[in-house]
Amino acid sequence: MPSLLKQLENLDLPKVEPLALPEAVKLMAGRLGLEVMLTCRDVPEQYEITKDGASSGYVRVRWGGMSVDYPEAGDEELYEGSVDGFGGFTDHEREAKLLLALGLIAARMMRA
Repeated sequence: MPSLLKQLENLDLPKVEPLALPEAVKLMAGRLGLEVMLTCRDVPEQYEITKDGASSGYVRVRWGGMSVDYPEAGDEELYEGSVDGFGGFTDHEREAKLLLALGLIAARMMRA
């Protein structure tokens, strides 16, 4: 009997490409000195934003909504709004919504 991995390979399932951050998001994060890490690709789509290794923000998308939190102020919620996707961003909105989140987090960091 073939191994489970071999059985899965034989199923010839479609390959899922890793979710890539839009280039504009990478560029803006770099200019702000932030790093954006995808922590969950699927429902919910989640990102952790760090600066110098310390958590500086958190973006979560689920149930057709998006939230942006700032952990340094007791997980202060900076934004809550709707998105087109159900458990994550749609491809056409990911860049704009992540840029919005970066702007909100950077602005909040300046007040601290």
